[in-house]
Formats: sequence, structure tokens, C-alpha cells
Amino acid sequence: MAPKTVFITGANRGIGLGIVRELLKVSGIETIIAGARNVEAAKELQSLSQSDSRLHLIAVDVSCDESLKNSVKKVEGLVGDRGLNLLINNAGMIEVYRTTDSPNRAAVLRCIDVNAVSALLASQYFLPLLKKAADHTQGDELSVSRAAIVNIGSDCSSQTLNVTGFCNETLLAYKMSKTAMLSFARTLVADFKTLNVPVLVTTIHPGWVLTDMGGPHAEISIEESASKIVSSLDKLNQSHNGGLFDRQLTALPF
Repeated sequence: MAPKTVFITGANRGIGLGIVRELLKVSGIETIIAGARNVEAAKELQSLSQSDSRLHLIAVDVSCDESLKNSVKKVEGLVGDRGLNLLINNAGMIEVYRTTDSPNRAAVLRCIDVNAVSALLASQYFLPLLKKAADHTQGDELSVSRAAIVNIGSDCSSQTLNVTGFCNETLLAYKMSKTAMLSFARTLVADFKTLNVPVLVTTIHPGWVLTDMGGPHAEISIEESASKIVSSLDKLNQSHNGGLFDRQLTALPF
């Protein structure tokens, strides 16, 4: 069953915009909320919202706490007592940073802040709305139709793969940030179990995608990645809680 309410960050371009397009194809979704730092400049999102009344646009800078707090209020106003079924932490950045580069603390922290810390804080800020949605269903079920946090992560977070020199040598800071994202996701799962919070948390690697971040040599299109991710959402269950998967839900090593 599809989630009734969805909020996705970083939806103005790339994989985020692609996911929005695919979500709009799912008739069971009642409200899709797309977050972007600059809504006025997000022309494609604006066009989509004009053609489908289910899509709502809100301004949010995930690296700013006040902006995140304001986005929670706006989302709450749109979803009401239904709560939020699905939070997709998609907003991210890439920082070209090599082991052989001059040390640059600010560059590394900037990448970790946007990709990991901001996704964690978004998850915490939206948790009350996720719990509200989860309370509409009794029992131990975990699914996106109840309440879920889906992180758009990376296979670069895999320590098993990383010891082989996996991924581009320029991605040192990016690898660290996505490893931190995977770590907080697994920690949330452990804490939610202790606290009896029925919210599913998982991390999905979208593939090497032809975006501004992925670059011109990437392997797959935005459409291929986004369509596989969205088709996988309804399949998520307890077995995916805390895991790392590719866009077709094949498990990846930690």
C-alpha cells in the first residue's frame, strides 16, 4: 500500500526531482510535499505542482534549524491528523576532497553537515508527525504506508567495499558523510526498538546517476534510478529496517 503523505528534501533537481515525478504516478498518494532551498527558482517543480494539486512546494534549507522547524509547521498544516507517512532524506552535496589535498576542515565538515547531520536533524524534527501517522495502525507492522524514514545514501558508505579502494579518490569527505548517515540510521532503528516507536528506517543507494553530482560519466539516468526507488518503497518491511540496499532492494555489505 502506498503512503498517503510524503515529504522529500532536495526535490528541485536531480534524483529528488526524479523521485517527485515518479511519486506523482502513484495514485494512492494523497499529498506530496517537495522541499527546496529556493522554490521560486525551481521551475520544473512549479510546473509539476500546477498540473497536479497533490504536489505542494515548501522552502527548506536542511542545514538551518529554523528552516527545518518552519518546514515541520508547513508540512503539519498540509497533512493534518493523518501525520507524515514517509520522509525521504534526499538533500545532499558532494565535496571534491582527496587524501592528497591540502587539509581543509571546513570542506569536510560542510559535507558531513549537509549529508548526515542535516538528515538526522530532519528525521528528529519530523518524528512527531511520523509517530502521528504510525499511531493510525495497530501492531508491529513497519512500512512506508505506516511511517518510514528513507535516506538516499550511497554504496560509498560500505566499509567492506571501501577497503578495496572503491569509489572515486576525490570522494573522501563524501564517503565519510554517507557512512555517518548510515550510522545514524542504524542507531535510530536500535533506539526506536527500545522506545517502541514503529517507524521504519532504511538507506537506499540510488546508483551512479547522471546528475550534477554524479557527473557526465555516470551509469544510469535519473528516470531509471528514481523509478526503481519508488517502485521499491511499497516493498519495504521489517527485513529492511536499518539496512543498506540498492534501488532494487538488493542488500549491500556494511
